[in-house]
Amino acid sequence: MNNYIEIIQPDDWHVHFREGDMLEMVTNFSSRINNRCVAMPNTLISITDTEKALTYKEQLIKASNNNFVPLIPCYLNDKLNLDNFRMGLQKKIFFGSKLYPTNATTNSKDGVTEISKIFKLLEVLEEEGSPLLIHGEKVAENIDIFDREKYFIDDELDTIRNKFPFLKIVLEHVSTSHGVRYIKENSNIGGTITPHHMLLTKKDVFLNEKFNPHHFCMPVVKNETDLIELRKAACYDNSKFFLGTDSAPHPIHEKKSDMSSKPGIFSAPCSIELYAEIFDQENAINNLEIFSSINGAKFYNFPLNEKKIKLEKTEWIVPELSSYKDIQVKNFYANEKINWKVVH
Repeated sequence: MNNYIEIIQPDDWHVHFREGDMLEMVTNFSSRINNRCVAMPNTLISITDTEKALTYKEQLIKASNNNFVPLIPCYLNDKLNLDNFRMGLQKKIFFGSKLYPTNATTNSKDGVTEISKIFKLLEVLEEEGSPLLIHGEKVAENIDIFDREKYFIDDELDTIRNKFPFLKIVLEHVSTSHGVRYIKENSNIGGTITPHHMLLTKKDVFLNEKFNPHHFCMPVVKNETDLIELRKAACYDNSKFFLGTDSAPHPIHEKKSDMSSKPGIFSAPCSIELYAEIFDQENAINNLEIFSSINGAKFYNFPLNEKKIKLEKTEWIVPELSSYKDIQVKNFYANEKINWKVVH
C-alpha cells in the first residue's frame, strides 16, 4: 500500500474561532491545513451586522501565520437591519447566514425563537442566492436531547424548504441517520459531517451515570447506527456531504463533569488526520479528497483550491492540551494514536 496520499487543499466549512486570546491560539490550527474556513458568528457579541463581520474577519487574518480565507455568516435573529443584511450579502461581507435556534448551543440566547419571525430574512437570502447554514435542533422541555435534530427537520426545516424552495441550505454537523436520509432525499441541501460524530457514540459521553465533558457537544453524539450511516454518507455516498469539523474550543476549566459543562470538541489540531483515519478504516481513503476538498467548494460555487497537501501513513500521538498564555484547551483524541499525519 502507498504510505502517502496527496489531496487538494481542504476547506473547513464549520469552525469556531472564538475571540481574544482563544482566537489567537486556535486560528493557526485551522489555517495550517485549510484555505477557506467558515467562522461561526456565535461569538460573545453575535455578528449581526457588516461592521462586526468586517472587524472579525480582520482579527482572524491578523491572528493567522498562514494565508487563509475566513468566511463569516450573519447571525440570524428577528432584530436584524434588513437593509444592512442585504447589503452585506451583496458585497460578500456575509457568507450567507447562520440559523441558531434559541438556547440550542453556546451563545445562542439571541437566536431564532420562531421560524416565522425570520421569513423576511430568508426571502432576502433566496433572492440573493446566498446560503442558509443551520444548527438543526429543536429545543423544548418535552423533546429529548437525542431527538432534537429529528424534530427540527420534521417541524422546522420542512417548513423552510416548502416556503423557500430555491434557498440553498446546509444542515450542519449532521448527527443522525434521519438527517442523512433527509439530505439525500431532498434537493438544494447539503450537510457537513464532523470527525467526532463518526468516532463517538452516546456511550462515550454518558455511561453508568458518568459524564465525559470532553466528548460533550451540540448536537450530542448519538447511537452506533447513526455513526455507521454518517460514515457511509461521508466515505461513499458523499456527493452531498462535506467537511465541517465544528471544532469548538473551551478553556478546560469550563468543561465540567455534568450537563452544566460548555458543549464543544476541539479537533482542529488533528482534524484532517482524523478524517483520513476514518476513511482508511472504511477502505475509502481514495475518497477523502472528494469529501474534504471538492464537494463543499462545488456546493458553494467556489473554485477548487490550487494547492495540495500530503499525508503520510505514520503513527503519532495527539498531545493532551493546547496552551497559549493563560488558556489551556483539551484536544480531541488527546493521548490517542492516529495513523495519518500531514507532512505537506
